[in-house]
Amino acid sequence: MKKYRIGFFLLLGILCFIVYTNYDYWIFKILIANNYVSADTLDEFYSQHICEENRRGFFRDFDRVVISIVTAELSEIGNDRFTYLYAPWEFTDSRETDREIARTSTFYALNEDTVYLYIPNISRITRSFVHEHREYLASYPNLVMDLRGNYGGWLPDFRRIANMFVPNGEILNHEVTRHSMFSRTITSSKDASFNFDKIIILQNKNTASAAESLIMALSEHVPNVTTIGQTTFGKGTGQVTIPLTGSYAVRATVLQVLGPVRQNIHYVGIAPDIEIEPDADFIEKVLDVLRFKDIGDSVTSTFYA
Repeated sequence: MKKYRIGFFLLLGILCFIVYTNYDYWIFKILIANNYVSADTLDEFYSQHICEENRRGFFRDFDRVVISIVTAELSEIGNDRFTYLYAPWEFTDSRETDREIARTSTFYALNEDTVYLYIPNISRITRSFVHEHREYLASYPNLVMDLRGNYGGWLPDFRRIANMFVPNGEILNHEVTRHSMFSRTITSSKDASFNFDKIIILQNKNTASAAESLIMALSEHVPNVTTIGQTTFGKGTGQVTIPLTGSYAVRATVLQVLGPVRQNIHYVGIAPDIEIEPDADFIEKVLDVLRFKDIGDSVTSTFYA
């Protein structure tokens, strides 16, 4: 019986601590959500910030409004458009859109020596696509990897794709957090599936995030990699998305993502080895580059800022 009393008072103490440490917020929440005199003003205010009519009551939706305002202000001040509140349909639609885009992955032979691979984003579907067709891809000495318009995706999937190209034990990227104990260096963990003579990577201004990490990892550790196109978008951060009640979700920037030799490409991007205009014939340029016996003799080194 004594241990139950101890447990009761322990739980009571924890509850009192939680109430005490959140006192100001709870008072403000009750004051505004339950007592503010103009319900019409609250209706309009809630609709602006959670993108739907107030259906659950002012008190239950108050936290979502606060999250929406805080993330919007952080994004505005820090020029970070990747921190925000997902409304229920936005979260669902985003996932489905990612899956539909990933399913446009394709490959085909450019000629008897070169295979073309298009990867539209970095996701479970695209890394599975590359893995499932690795034997066919590896049967060609040269690879053209098209990352134009690839807006990135999930860092774990970037690592799995990079593992197929980068030798075991090499650094893929660095993930830096505010608290150093959570920062880490990511290395390739498997023997590479591919050993191409030449790899051409196509990129443009919409190549971003995990796709940029893939470019840096391959350029650093794989021989005879040449990038062609325009300077990439320049997103060197990582986000975490956490589901909330009511099918909402909050997304926040929690990582700085650096390249293998700690390149910071955020807001800068990756300049290509060979720059060509967006409307140029990329495939013709690729075939021109592949005619060189040693690609290193035909291009300049990639510059990372």
